[in-house]
Amino acid sequence: MTIIIAVVIFWALFVLGVLVGISVHREATRKRMGRVHRAEMELDRAGSVAYRTPVRARDARL
Repeated sequence: MTIIIAVVIFWALFVLGVLVGISVHREATRKRMGRVHRAEMELDRAGSVAYRTPVRARDARL
């Protein structure tokens, strides 16, 4: 009887650990994708500002 209880507790803890791990991974992925999205939006904004800004001859010199 003790072995059965130990096995049930083991599997319950295992399943709980897997569910917590999935949740943590999902949250980390969501945060990372948010950072990537903000960086892409910043690049797009910088690109649109650069496209609207006139280029002077002194800026084009190498």
